[in-house]
Amino acid sequence: MMELITAVMPIVTALLGFVCMGLGWFASQIWGRLKANEDKLAAHQLSVAENYVKHDRMQEIIKPLAASMSDVQIMVGRLLQKGEK
Repeated sequence: MMELITAVMPIVTALLGFVCMGLGWFASQIWGRLKANEDKLAAHQLSVAENYVKHDRMQEIIKPLAASMSDVQIMVGRLLQKGEK
């Protein structure tokens, strides 16, 4: 019985070593992908912060649009008044 255990022990040890090696490789792959995702997230956060439109700048953009909408509203009001007459 002891001879069988001593004969099988190197095989079991080698198999355990291969399993540990496989798990280590798998963990390394997951860690690498996690780091890559963290880098992509940091780049995205920086991009969002750089391209963010501040309130003052947005007001400058909206003023001409609001003025032209006001002009359209006045024209439509005049057309409606002409239609009522």
